[in-house]
Amino acid sequence: MKAATCVADITPQCAVHLCGYVGEARKHPAKGVHDSPLAVSLLLEIEGTRLLFVSIDVVTLGGGKAAVIKDRIMEVFPIDRDHIIINAIHSHSAANGFGDEAVFGTPDNPQYFLYVCDRIMESIKGLPEQLCEVQAHIATGKVHGYYSKRTDKSLPFEDNAAIIKFMKGESVIAAMCNFNCHATVLGPDNMLLSADLIGKVRSLMGEHLGVIPYTFTGASGDISNRQYRQGNDFAELDRVGNGIAKILQAMTYEKLNLQDVAITTYDHHVQYDNTSRFAEYQKGIREAEAVLSNKDISLDAWKLAASEKMLLEMKLQTEQVDFHVCGIVLHTGELTIVTFPGELASVFGLQLRKACKTKHFLLIGYANDYQGYFIEAEEYGKTYETKASNTPMGESERIAGEIGDLL
Repeated sequence: MKAATCVADITPQCAVHLCGYVGEARKHPAKGVHDSPLAVSLLLEIEGTRLLFVSIDVVTLGGGKAAVIKDRIMEVFPIDRDHIIINAIHSHSAANGFGDEAVFGTPDNPQYFLYVCDRIMESIKGLPEQLCEVQAHIATGKVHGYYSKRTDKSLPFEDNAAIIKFMKGESVIAAMCNFNCHATVLGPDNMLLSADLIGKVRSLMGEHLGVIPYTFTGASGDISNRQYRQGNDFAELDRVGNGIAKILQAMTYEKLNLQDVAITTYDHHVQYDNTSRFAEYQKGIREAEAVLSNKDISLDAWKLAASEKMLLEMKLQTEQVDFHVCGIVLHTGELTIVTFPGELASVFGLQLRKACKTKHFLLIGYANDYQGYFIEAEEYGKTYETKASNTPMGESERIAGEIGDLL
């Protein structure tokens, strides 16, 4: 097999808004750059079959925007559309312009989107020529003490992590890095561009490996550092990022066999009359307003209630809901990779991992599209994530079951 990697600096050259939080500060353009946002690309060639992975330092990636990027990639070098996986790292301190719809009132930014597309195309054009023979090695482990299920740190969550090194002799040519946590260490008052937790760990792993790894989060729709939070500034980001990186760096490697690439796609249609839920949304808005009226409200409680209120108000503008949940299941030797177009609850990540028939399993979240939260039925009505979701109660179980049948 062969591998090559590249990195594009996508620091904005125009005004941008930070995307992912509500609040007065976020109504205004970003005030600067803390750490430069990146687009990291990894090209693999396994027995002649090309696979391209691209991570972009934005909060979400709409399906329409992903399609534009894929079209442009296919003009740069030959590759099948379904063999291109583009994911957002889900930092809530990243620039706008990549969603198909406005989130929390943040405007679109076509200028920045086109700039990033150009930067990615410029970076990847030399990848086919850079491909070299490699041996894959994988290290796996579990991360505890820095993040958990948001509502209760005593409950099971997707605590698995993995690093894959693609090595030529003693040199690391390229790498993949996965751990499963929201990139929301920094709070809504931060006005500096940052890749947040994914970027911090990626940077530290880059120093350790000698190459910046393609980095992604998986089934982390209900996972964050909330239960372990000691602040929401860059000092806390350093603490959490360094702690996670040390765990990843201590994991032990073994050879990973990658061969016989097989890709299957899935497509689940969600459609319903949203007007039947309007009374429920209005009740939720009143409850959120009651929480927000508390003068002693904590920052976390304010974030959740303010976000919930705005999203429920947006739901009242839509009479009919109609969308598709699409992704791929990639089998190659000892590894299975699933892509998911949104925020999958960790219970489903664990379910798919258990159902997987290969030795190793990875799930790439926020990939090729964004369709919101997918949370287990028993949580409905109890959490922000379920109130924000456009997916009806019980539908996530059906989607996970369909994906599981492909494993």
